[in-house]
Formats: sequence, C-alpha cells, structure tokens
Amino acid sequence: MKADIYQPTISQDATGAVVKIWTFEKTIDCFARGILSTGKGKNSIEVSIDYLINVLNALVKLRSKDLIPTNRRVVLVRNKSGIVFAENQDPSSAGGFQSSTIFEPRGSTPLTSFDGSIIEYETILTRQEIQRIDT
Repeated sequence: MKADIYQPTISQDATGAVVKIWTFEKTIDCFARGILSTGKGKNSIEVSIDYLINVLNALVKLRSKDLIPTNRRVVLVRNKSGIVFAENQDPSSAGGFQSSTIFEPRGSTPLTSFDGSIIEYETILTRQEIQRIDT
C-alpha cells in the first residue's frame, strides 16, 4: 500500500489572516486498516477510542517506516486496485481529495525489535472534518 503526505505552508494575507497551503511532501509505503472496535481490556485510552469510533466513525491505524508528524495530512491511501479509504461524497464536505478521504495524524508509536531498534511506526489517523486540501 501507499499513501501521500502533505505538509502545510503557513503565511499571512494582506489582512493579516493566517493562510495554510498544503503541498505534496512525499509518497510512503504503508499498511493501513480501519479500527472497527476496541478491546475490553483495562486500557487507559479505551474511552477515548470508543468516543472517536462512535462519533467520527473514521479511525485508521497506519504502519510505515516513516514517522508522520501531527501537522501533516495523509491522503490517497491506496493499494494496487485503487483508493482504499474513499470519501462518501457527504454533502457537508467538499468530497475529499481526488475522491480519497483526508486524514489527520493523531500520533505515532515506534514499534521496536528485541534490541530496541525501531522497526516501524504505527500512526493513528482520524478523518479530517473539512474534507479539503487547497493546493
């Protein structure tokens, strides 16, 4: 699987308003899957995950060798057959980016080998509320 990472460029217009422009940074190799339910263990984040699943209905675990900062956007998550997470054309959204859902990284956890070296990162993604990236 592959995904595209977009980074922000922040500036101000003539009125002093902050303007954020998203530009393509890189394409990464990854493995992504939706989080469909939570376990019933005594995990301290269980309540937060339950809330996000029920309210946003869009949580994705993405594994990659790249650390994805929280100020980036992840789009065009795809496999050989095409886009995996497609936007459903919700009338309240702008329809995603090239029909792909736009995700915000919420944090990355390093996955390590027996000797402590980092093998890959697991990043939790949430669906961005406003499905627009103006490039």
